[in-house]
Amino acid sequence: MIRRTTLAGSLAVWLVLAGAADARTIAAACATERGLRQAAPAEHEARQRLLRRAKTAAREASAGWSRDYGHIAVMDARGGVLMEPNPFNLTGRSIVFEPSANAASYSIGTGQQNYDAAAAAAGQVLTGLGDDDFRSVDLPFDFPYFGRTHRRMLVHSDGNITFGQADAESAARSLGRLVAGPPRIAPLFADLDPSRGGAVSVRLEAGRAVVTWADVPEYRDFGTGPRQTVQLVLEATGRIAFHYAAGTPTSAVVGIAPGYLQGGTEVVDYDAPPAGPVSGAVAERFGSERALDVVRVAQRFYETHEDAYDYLVIFNSLGLPAASGALAYEVTVRSNVTGIGDAALDQGYIYGSPHRLQAVMNMGPLSQYPRDPNQRVGARGAITGDTTLSILGHEAGHLWLALASVRDPSRPDDRPMLGAQMAHWSFNFNSDASLLEGNRIADNGDGTFLTTGTVEGFSALDQYLMGLRSPAEVAPTFYVNNSNVSRSTLPRINVTLRGARRDVTIEELIAAEGRRTPDETVSQRLFRFAFVLITPPGTEPSAEELEQIETYRTAFEPYFHRAAGERAWAGTTLHRMLRSSLWPAAGAVAGDAVPVRVAIAKPLGRDLRIGVHASSFVEAPRDVVLRAGETSVDFALRTTGAGVADVYIYADDPAFEVVHQKLDVKPSRAQVQLADYWRDDGLLVLRATDANRLPYAGLPVRVEGIERAIATDRGGFVWLAWDGRTPVTAWIEGAEQTRITVRP
Repeated sequence: MIRRTTLAGSLAVWLVLAGAADARTIAAACATERGLRQAAPAEHEARQRLLRRAKTAAREASAGWSRDYGHIAVMDARGGVLMEPNPFNLTGRSIVFEPSANAASYSIGTGQQNYDAAAAAAGQVLTGLGDDDFRSVDLPFDFPYFGRTHRRMLVHSDGNITFGQADAESAARSLGRLVAGPPRIAPLFADLDPSRGGAVSVRLEAGRAVVTWADVPEYRDFGTGPRQTVQLVLEATGRIAFHYAAGTPTSAVVGIAPGYLQGGTEVVDYDAPPAGPVSGAVAERFGSERALDVVRVAQRFYETHEDAYDYLVIFNSLGLPAASGALAYEVTVRSNVTGIGDAALDQGYIYGSPHRLQAVMNMGPLSQYPRDPNQRVGARGAITGDTTLSILGHEAGHLWLALASVRDPSRPDDRPMLGAQMAHWSFNFNSDASLLEGNRIADNGDGTFLTTGTVEGFSALDQYLMGLRSPAEVAPTFYVNNSNVSRSTLPRINVTLRGARRDVTIEELIAAEGRRTPDETVSQRLFRFAFVLITPPGTEPSAEELEQIETYRTAFEPYFHRAAGERAWAGTTLHRMLRSSLWPAAGAVAGDAVPVRVAIAKPLGRDLRIGVHASSFVEAPRDVVLRAGETSVDFALRTTGAGVADVYIYADDPAFEVVHQKLDVKPSRAQVQLADYWRDDGLLVLRATDANRLPYAGLPVRVEGIERAIATDRGGFVWLAWDGRTPVTAWIEGAEQTRITVRP
């Protein structure tokens, strides 16, 4: 049975809001999406495999130059930072995904195409299927896919099917969207428009389902784009086949994904598919445009800079867009935050950052931004009011936002507070004019609502999710359910909404996503940004380009502070690393010594004096010296009272950064937890920590059967040899309340 579901109003609303500009062709969107954290490293690694196979990696690695101009890092577009086009080459071929037991993994094979013209001709045409549209189709069998079974598929106009949830927005058909969206099978995830011609049909048989996109053109602003004919065959056994009969798309993603960031991500070359089975998302991205490899940009940056930055902010003077139709995007590299609707990760080693880097911002071509940082930016600014500074704030905010949402009981997989790419606030959400989209919305009291403000700063809810406010400081808000406007529409004032008001409290959000950890008492407040410019190969930047970025860099510091409600700071200067074992926050117990290690990246030819400034109940030694030729020095702080202290560590050389951290001093050891942290063959790891998951270093831990106490290391850990069979009982000395017994 085929059910008709339409999003026909979505594009119409967009065109009304955007005026003459079109959603596909103007650089107005933000391309940040949940899947980028997996997609960017996967694409980088796939490209490196191709380079190694082509024996060009060594040549590219030896090329290129980099230099600092004041506080702007500049490198040219050599050394592997460019991803060249990957033209589509599957026409006349087939790809087969053979399932393992329960379809938990797949083996990939390719060969001559086996397009079934009879099934295409006999299939039921999905009449009225429009651009960015889908239909729900009941399958005649239970189809196994990545360990789950499905009896219904959602057939999209854009050359793919999903399970459980539709994804028919106008956002980029990207690898990140494939990875982060619902479970998806994508023979040709491209911007296809059956309203301009061709047909999408479904043939249902006892043991298979055949979906055909026949002669369907790519979307074009005017006229008709190149036509594509591709077929998907699902068999009751779980076997999947793609058949490419005709056409060469401009850009497309081809592959399968379990959805919602489950499993790993492997970018492949279907000319040489993996020899073994794959158990996560697997795809190849085809495109006709060059793009920056932001992973390689970061690696080259860290070849000449130390690990002293939370963000890399990348502009280019090559005219390369961040993504098709997008101004910019952010890729999260590291995050240990919970309660924001996202999972923790640490991929810093891939980017060349051993400890610090949290996010990369690809701001696209410098030429798309006006020289005045407070002037509206192009088509997006005309719609939303965005300036260069607000877009910088928007991308920086993606480290925490907008990923959290309450749940809709009738649609438990949905996130009703979220809009574009499920990584921005919904147009219909009263975000209090957040930089991360949504609007400030007034309730007219008669079933209608009016948008009254856009992109003004980080809202109180934003600041809670950033770790800058307590839950008690966040007032209730609402979203408009069943609105007449698409949730992915860009923010705009003076738009009337119709729908049902759905109130949202911070308590409900916490119930859905969990407690924000670390909370506002100890979360990071100072963030360091490095501004990077990519120039054409062998070309130095012009004075005008440097002046333009310098204007943005200096203006962003006060802007970020204001946008964050004066609760957080941005540092945008280039400095050497001064790494503290307390950073960004740690725990201690009043009266106990707090061990600290301060490290630098490279030894100096002279002594470096280290200074400590802290709250009154934290005592620091007067004279800490990191000796010439050494890279670290250890010392101890003394605490005389309880509370959350600010601790600043600095060097007598201003070339080094000033490090700010929080120290949560508990009244007694009884307020600390001893946790069963990790188990491995022959190993048991315990940790002294708290509700914010802070490390408590230097605490004595007693273990039954071991005569002497073991001090926790700088990470709060105790490492024990363990046979995996004998229970282990341990506690923090002087605090029986912390006693735990670890059992096999």
